[in-house]
Amino acid sequence: MYERIIHYFGNIGNKVFGGYTRSLKELVEKSNLPIIYEKYLGQMFFYSFIAFFTFLTYFSYLFYNFWGYSLFLSLISAFILSVTITSVVATVFYFYPFYIYNRQLSNIDKNLPLAISYMSIIARSGVPPEKMFQYIAENKEFGEVSKECERIHKYLSIVGRDITSAIKEIAFRTPSEKFKNFLEGYKATILSGGDLSLYLSSESNKGIQVYKEKQEKFTSLMGFFSDIFIVMILIAPLVLVVILTSFSLIEPAFLGFKIEYIIKIITYVLVPVGGIIFLAVLNKVEI
Repeated sequence: MYERIIHYFGNIGNKVFGGYTRSLKELVEKSNLPIIYEKYLGQMFFYSFIAFFTFLTYFSYLFYNFWGYSLFLSLISAFILSVTITSVVATVFYFYPFYIYNRQLSNIDKNLPLAISYMSIIARSGVPPEKMFQYIAENKEFGEVSKECERIHKYLSIVGRDITSAIKEIAFRTPSEKFKNFLEGYKATILSGGDLSLYLSSESNKGIQVYKEKQEKFTSLMGFFSDIFIVMILIAPLVLVVILTSFSLIEPAFLGFKIEYIIKIITYVLVPVGGIIFLAVLNKVEI
């Protein structure tokens, strides 16, 4: 029953809003969500529909019975609030694949140079391509790259595809343009009868060089942030406390506030909060 309802809402959504959800369709496919686009679209419209009528009923009852609004005003107010909440629900559904896509893209691009280096080492030992992707899939240290290689391995072992068609399928679906170019080059090397070990070695050298440059930039940026941390979080509050303490010998208050309270605010509020904000910013910094 549930599947039929989702299918029904998916068909309606596709007919009415199909022209506006093309980007969503591409993102659902490329973000590798474990659901087909039509079903995801059906869930988005179904839960938005449920949210609208649930909140419409709830707010109408609340405004009319508890807040004493007239029936007309209760319905209008409930309708506006319900549309707002339903829009939030639909927006979350719409942008969730974008979030997953960007997270996978960042993870793949970060781990790709190391994964290619590992492939290069495996290829030198004479391991065939089919086994090489299996080894990368089993090694979870490479994050989303391991998952992409696992999909290639499943196309080979479960679906029964050949190596080039499996690589072509994942190259089309991967969110990373870098990984797509690597897979297409890998496939072209196989089809042309080229040396896979040489191709992987070349890609590994280029990837490691880019990786080193990024790490150098990251180290430089962390040095810059450490200087800011020392000045803003350590030295500046200390100097300010010393100045205020010296000033308190002359005048016990500053700008109408007791200096004792100002020092406590700096010590127990501003410095800890500043440190937490600084750590949160650092946690988001990526090169």
